[in-house]
Amino acid sequence: MKRIFTLLLCAALTLSLAVPALAVQSEQETAAAWLKENGILTGDQNGNLNLGSGLTRAELAVILTRLSDDTGDMGRNAAYYRTICPFTDVPEWAMPYAGYCAEKKLMAGYGNKQFGPNDPVTPAAACTVMLRYLDCPANQWSYATACDKAVELGLIPADATTGPSITRGNISILIYRALNGINPGNGADTTVPGVGDGYLTNGKPITEENVLELLREIEKDWPNGTVWGTHNTPGTHKNEVLSTESGRIMRSYHVSNTYGCGAYASMVSSLIFGNATNCGYKLDDISKLRPGDIVFVVSPDGKVGHVVLSLESPNAEGRFHYTDGNSGEAIWWPDKDHANLRSYSLTGFSGGRIPHHLEVWSRYPENVPYTGSSVEAWPIDNS
Repeated sequence: MKRIFTLLLCAALTLSLAVPALAVQSEQETAAAWLKENGILTGDQNGNLNLGSGLTRAELAVILTRLSDDTGDMGRNAAYYRTICPFTDVPEWAMPYAGYCAEKKLMAGYGNKQFGPNDPVTPAAACTVMLRYLDCPANQWSYATACDKAVELGLIPADATTGPSITRGNISILIYRALNGINPGNGADTTVPGVGDGYLTNGKPITEENVLELLREIEKDWPNGTVWGTHNTPGTHKNEVLSTESGRIMRSYHVSNTYGCGAYASMVSSLIFGNATNCGYKLDDISKLRPGDIVFVVSPDGKVGHVVLSLESPNAEGRFHYTDGNSGEAIWWPDKDHANLRSYSLTGFSGGRIPHHLEVWSRYPENVPYTGSSVEAWPIDNS
C-alpha cells in the first residue's frame, strides 16, 4: 500500500469512436454539456467543445486541476504554481496547471524537466485516471487492464478503448459516468461492489473490524519510527497520497494535508477510506469515535495543536490509542512495552500547558452503526 497512488495521471485524450457517430453522439453531447456546466470542460474561443478532437497533456493538466481543486486554491495561488512548475517545455499559459498537478502528484514528466505538453495519451491512461479517482481497489486492476475494468464497470464504451488515444467526447463520457455513478447498461444509477461510498480501499464494506484490518496493514508499511514531517531530511515531509476528502477536512481547521501531522492523518485516512469517496462529517458525540477517525486537539481559542488518527473506540475511562506523524519527526504507533503512550482522553488534553479539547471527524457512512467492538484493540503484539 505504501507506494499507492503516486500514479502519474499522465493521460489525456484523443480517439475516434469505431461506432457510427449518431449512436454515441447524444451521450457525448449530454456528458460534455454537464461537464461544461460544472466548469470541468470548456470550449474554444467560439464556444465549440470539439468532441471529436483530442486533448494534449497540457490540456489534461487543466482538467485534472478543475476536478481536484474544490477549494479554489489554484485561482488564489496561480502565480505560486507557475513559479514552482518544474518543467522547461511547458507553454506559459499551462505552467500554473502543470505546476499544480506536479505539486499534487497528479501528473509527472518524462525526466530531464520534460513534460510533453503536446503529447496525447492512451485510453488506458484515461481509464486509470478515473479508476484511481473512484478509489477502485488496486488489487482489482492494473494499468494493463484499466480499460477492461472501466468497461466492466460501465464507465466507458468498449469501442472507445481500442484506439491509440481518446477524444474529448469520450473523455466526457468517462468523467460524466464516473462522477454520476451511471451505468448505461441498465439505465440507472448503480453502486459497484467494492468501489466508492460505503467501501474501503481494499474493496471491503466499511466496518470497524475491516478498518482495523487496514490499519494493521498500514502499520507494516509505515512502522514506528519512520521519519516523517521534517525539513531536515529531504522527501520526508510530504503526503504523496491523493487526499481530496481528508484534505477538505484538514482545511476546515486551516491545517495542511501535505505537511506534518495533518498530512500524516490525511494520508492514513485516504489509505483507508479512499481519495474522494466517503465524505467526512464532525461527530456530535465524540464518545462514539471509531478506528480511522480524525482527531483534532483544539485549544480554547480554536487553534489546532495537533492532529492524530484514532485506532480504537474509547474505553470505560474515555481513553483511546492513536497513531500520529511529525511528533519527534517520526511516525508513532502504540506498542506493548509502552501501552500508555500514544493515547488520549475524551475529557481533554493539556499537553502540560493550556487545556485543550478534542474534536472528531469521521468518514464512516452515517448508516453504519457504532458498535464499540474496537475498544482496547491496541496496542498489538508485533513480536
